[in-house]
Amino acid sequence: MRKVVNKPDLKLLVFYGLIFIPTFFLCYERNLSFFFVIVAMLLTSVIEIPIYKFRTKKPEYSELEAMCIGEFYGVPIAEEMQADNERAFKTKVTLNMGGFIIPLFFSFYLLLSYSALLLEVAMSVLLMTLFSYMLSEVKAGVGIVVPSYVGIFAIPLGFILAAPLELPLETTAGLLIFAPAIFGILLGVLIRLVTLPKEEVGSAFFNIGGIGSFHSIYLISLLALLIGVVA
Repeated sequence: MRKVVNKPDLKLLVFYGLIFIPTFFLCYERNLSFFFVIVAMLLTSVIEIPIYKFRTKKPEYSELEAMCIGEFYGVPIAEEMQADNERAFKTKVTLNMGGFIIPLFFSFYLLLSYSALLLEVAMSVLLMTLFSYMLSEVKAGVGIVVPSYVGIFAIPLGFILAAPLELPLETTAGLLIFAPAIFGILLGVLIRLVTLPKEEVGSAFFNIGGIGSFHSIYLISLLALLIGVVA
C-alpha cells in the first residue's frame, strides 16, 4: 500500500546520484544552495503529508489490467482496489515533500528576492498553469498524471521574458524558469483535482507533487539548475 513514506525507486536514485557528482563541481563556486535544494527534493520525494480525505469511484479494471498499470506507475492498484471490499475508494490527498513542499517554498524565496519581476513571473505562471492543466490527466487508480516534458515549456518562455531585461542567466534560470514551472505544474494539478468528476474516476491516493507529477517537476528543476551554472 502507498503510505506516508513510500518505497524509493533505487534505479532512479542511482541515476540522479551519478548526475549529482559532476553537477556538484559545476555548482561549487556558485548556486550551491540551488544544488542542495535539488538534492533535498530527491531525498524527500518518498515522504507524503496527508491533508484531506474523500470518496471516489473504484475503476473497473481486471486483475491483469490493475497489475500492469500498477507496475508501470509503481503503485499497488490491485491491492488498493481489493481493500475494504467496497465500491468506492477512501481517497487520501497528500502533499509530497520533495515535489511540493520544498520546491514551492524555494520558489517563494526566489520570488521575494526579486519582487520587481512579479509581472513577468505572473505571466509565465499563467501560461504554465494552462499548459500543465491541458496536458495533465486523471488516471484511474493512479492519480493525476503530468507528462514529464511539461516543465520544459518554461525554458523558452523564460528566455523570451528575460531578453528585454538583460537578466543574468542564473537569475533567469531560477526566477523565470524554475519558479514559474513549479507554480504552473502544481496549480495545474490542483485545478485538475478540484474539478475532478468523483463519480467517474477515482484513486486511493492523489499525491500532489508525488506519483504522477514528480518527474515533471524534478526534470525542469534539474534543467534549470544546469542552465544557471553553465553561463
